[in-house]
This record gives sequence, C-alpha cells and structure tokens, in this order.
Amino acid sequence: MHRLTLRASWPLLAALVLCVCGLNYGLPKLFPTSTMEVPLLPLLIIELGFTLSAALLFYDEAKPVQAIKISLVILAITAIFAALSDLANPAVFSEVRFRPGSQAPVLSINWVFLLTVNFSAVSVAKALIVLSAGQAGGRKRPNPSHSDR
Repeated sequence: MHRLTLRASWPLLAALVLCVCGLNYGLPKLFPTSTMEVPLLPLLIIELGFTLSAALLFYDEAKPVQAIKISLVILAITAIFAALSDLANPAVFSEVRFRPGSQAPVLSINWVFLLTVNFSAVSVAKALIVLSAGQAGGRKRPNPSHSDR
C-alpha cells in the first residue's frame, strides 16, 4: 500500500509558487487579446476531468480515493492561483454574463491564463505531494498467540 505525504522542502515549494504566480501574472499580459467565451458548466467539467487525469497520470499507483483527493488538491490550487492572479491582473477574467435567450452563464477568459494556471497547479501539486511506500494507516495486526505449544 502507498500513502500520500507532504514533502518537507518548503523553501523550494515557496520558490516554485512564486515562479508560477509570476507566470500566471505575466503571460496573460503578453497576450491581452486572446480571450474566449466559455460556458461555466462545461468549463467546470473539463477542469474536473483535467485534474483527475493529471492525478492518475502522475500518481498511477494511487488508490482511487487517493487519486480523487489529489485531483481535489490540484483543483483547489488552481482556484487559489486564479484568485490571486485575478487580484493582481483583473484583465484575465473579463466578465461573467448570460447569453441572449439562454440561462447558461458564460465566462469571458484569457485562454493563455487558463493554460498557465492549470499547468502551474499540477506542477505545484507534484512538488508538494509524494506517494510513499508503506501502510496507509490502520491498525497493526496482532501476532498470533503461540499458546498451543
């Protein structure tokens, strides 16, 4: 069995987080006209599928529950990076609006930002989480008694 553990190299992780935050801030500014309109529900489904496939790709020996936990961590890191980048650069999200004649909300977003925030979240999660060999918790089995000798 394998268990999920956090790596202890916090200075390296902090440097990686600062680097990807800089990328998420700077790259969309280089491509300010590359926006697209995406319906929110399909975007959320694609994000969930991307994070789950990244978790299964990089942690292939993980159990299904562990893969779901890793994908949720990647999704949370994606949301944190997106929120921080939106605070620093409000041009990445233009608007959320409704299409005429439809009730589905549509997000106008920079596609370069969408790519960088997803790949940076996967790289930070890969640097943060390691799958180590060993038991995943639980009780130890008691030794059988040798009283019948």
